[in-house]
Amino acid sequence: MGDIVRRGTRDNPRFYGRYVDIDGRRKMRLLKGARTKAEAQPLLAGSELRVSQGQVGMKPLKRVPTCGGLMKEWLAGLTNRNAQDDRTRFVRHVRPAFANKTMDEIQDIDVVMKWLEQQPKTTKLGPGSIRHNLNLLSRFLSWAVEHRHATVNPVRMIPMGKRPQPTQKRDTPWFKDEAVAQKLMVLLPEPINLMFYLGNRSGLRTGELAGLRMSDLDYLKDGAIRVRYSYDGPLKEDKHCTGKMKWAPAPEDYDEILGPWLKRRLLQGAQSEDLVFPCPTVRNSPRRLGWNGYRKEFVEACWDEAKTTHNKKCVEENLDGEKVEMTWYQATRHSNITRKLEEGASLDEVSASVGHSSPAVTKRYYDHHIRKKFSSILTRGFGKK
Repeated sequence: MGDIVRRGTRDNPRFYGRYVDIDGRRKMRLLKGARTKAEAQPLLAGSELRVSQGQVGMKPLKRVPTCGGLMKEWLAGLTNRNAQDDRTRFVRHVRPAFANKTMDEIQDIDVVMKWLEQQPKTTKLGPGSIRHNLNLLSRFLSWAVEHRHATVNPVRMIPMGKRPQPTQKRDTPWFKDEAVAQKLMVLLPEPINLMFYLGNRSGLRTGELAGLRMSDLDYLKDGAIRVRYSYDGPLKEDKHCTGKMKWAPAPEDYDEILGPWLKRRLLQGAQSEDLVFPCPTVRNSPRRLGWNGYRKEFVEACWDEAKTTHNKKCVEENLDGEKVEMTWYQATRHSNITRKLEEGASLDEVSASVGHSSPAVTKRYYDHHIRKKFSSILTRGFGKK
């Protein structure tokens, strides 16, 4: 004879039937739909009747799958240029909030909006990073819709005015004193110091620096660097993966600073399509991902370490004016573009040198650095002809 067990709360009770099943084992199953003990009794009696007829008393309820497994599958399939960075960001900030939710729950726009509103309070991320997280969630949901795991992407329903808007920082720091930049370069480990040198002087992105091949530097004598890869994938500008490449200016003192490293790579047997800056260790776990170059996280960690050492030395020597607080990007590509414009280089030439799609893109972010000196024709007053 079976019995009924009550669980749950007073307002939301749950009744379970405990009985001996056809296999002789004592089992306890939820009596779905029973709101009182009186309603649970006939359900338990039905399961006992089935056992007496040689049938399974009651099948266990099927668990509704959560999104954790689907997220793991989606992350494993990422092949975009910044796939590793996207994986890290998604695992840290998106998956913890939704991995234990069902697909029905995650398709509720109220759930997504609540998560969006909580991020500034629970993390130290700025609007730009929160927007990036939202875009990652949207990409996952679009993949889920495409593979018929979901029917709708609620992120697309969020009005533009409700989405985090990154603030454009007009006066972000940059290296005005090249002597300080050289001090930081000395503190960086090899070859991160050479990557910093090319980033600061030629304006290459971190992925472009990490993806340089030996043959890309065959044009140094002509004053140019060929850029074809970002890490092991296409360039940021190559939206359709057509093999697009670009050219960046080579610094005139490349032979003195970069020459010894290139000669060493040739003695090591480097071929034309081998990386200029291969990673010799697995400290940043690149080889497990099929990539033996440097990753953004490792490069930025080296920069932060060198910056901390430099700032401590400045405090000890009372050189507060030389303290550096800028990021790796600000110290390399951003400083390169700003310096060129401040020194009077034309907008279209700077735009072409860093690979922007048009001068309008460069002007959008650097219009306050564009030359402020005008010819006498433009500055002529009433008293002159």
